[in-house]
Amino acid sequence: MTRRVVVTGLGAVCGLGLDWQTMWEGLCEGRSAIRAWQLPGIEDFPVRYAAPVDDEAFALRHGVDDGLDRPMERRMRFGLAAAGQALADAGLDTAAGAGRPVGRVGTAVGSGVPERDPYELLAAFGEDGRPSWQALYARRAELDRAGGLFCTNDALATGIAARHRLRGPALNFSTACAGATHAIGHGFRMIRRGEVDAMLVGGADSVLNLPTMTGLHLLGAPSTSELFGDRLCRAFDRDRSGLVAAEGAAMLVLESEESARRRGAEIYAEVAGFGSSLDAYQVTAPHPEGKGAALAMSRALADGAVEPDEVDSVNAHGTSTPLNDPIETRAIKDVFAGGGRYRKLAVTANKTMLGHLIAAAGAPELIATVLSVRDGIVPPTLNLENPDPACDLDYVPDKARHQEVSVAVSNSFGFGGLNASLVVRGYEH
Repeated sequence: MTRRVVVTGLGAVCGLGLDWQTMWEGLCEGRSAIRAWQLPGIEDFPVRYAAPVDDEAFALRHGVDDGLDRPMERRMRFGLAAAGQALADAGLDTAAGAGRPVGRVGTAVGSGVPERDPYELLAAFGEDGRPSWQALYARRAELDRAGGLFCTNDALATGIAARHRLRGPALNFSTACAGATHAIGHGFRMIRRGEVDAMLVGGADSVLNLPTMTGLHLLGAPSTSELFGDRLCRAFDRDRSGLVAAEGAAMLVLESEESARRRGAEIYAEVAGFGSSLDAYQVTAPHPEGKGAALAMSRALADGAVEPDEVDSVNAHGTSTPLNDPIETRAIKDVFAGGGRYRKLAVTANKTMLGHLIAAAGAPELIATVLSVRDGIVPPTLNLENPDPACDLDYVPDKARHQEVSVAVSNSFGFGGLNASLVVRGYEH
């Protein structure tokens, strides 16, 4: 069985806004969520800029009324809020007795490592300063049961599914910066095969904590520059110096066309294809010829029976790192070489405004791709002031562009050479 898969619900929480409408408006207007930032209580941490969620605004909107004021991991808090928005937007909200348990709706999300409090690990040391499991067990009551050592990788997927009584498959993907896109792609395939009628898909992550930011810094991934201030994320620019980390969540409801039309649901666009690959090169650098990235895009196009010359826009991974941007450019040129199609593509890098949501990054970027197809708007790539000669595509600098976008590709390329691409097309019955 092969069924068409459409998008019927959207939800988002990020530094640019607490719903998808505000996020999309900000992207179209070229606003940035990136600002000066430091880890709480650590004044000399070398990373000085990030794109955090406004905690005060989030608490006012999603606190007591949505039950998100209790202790929980940040990725879970943001993920639950975005999931509730997406399900309500699709008319599938089953929380709090609003409907019967949904057996033909599943959950597939991407999330990063559980948020760890490094100070909790001190409980594992005895009075002599040596590790002591007996000491840790004796102090277990002091540990945070809403996160830390008690939290598991699957908590986001199972927590969302339980809250909304989604009885279908519940899958959690932990594939670095491609996690959300892998989750969306596999949810798409499950619907197309007829295993489920709909899937809540997307991702949530919060890396703005000491253990994760330290790990990213040791890998050399985030920029430590303060030269450009809140214009630090400079995808495809000669002066780019590393990613700018962010936090948040974005969720979509994917549904079979048959189910959506039967319910009378609003259809935003159609997801047409998914492709993935592995560079099999090294952990901290993409393949220098972009072979894995090109393979993921080519597989997504083939999966959707889409020819390269049908594509109007590419939502690039665009991390603002020295290696990713020219290699992604090369991969795009390879895939769209026929007839020089790459010269006609409108390429955008949402991370210049959203920051890099790491495991969740592909989800808000897919929402932007869906809305780009629906509205005929390509968001800009900010801060492209001194283009790298190796990055010579049309990156829609500075201002959004109004143009027809019939078909678009969204890319996510993760640490370790994990690549995933999705193809979105306008919906026609």
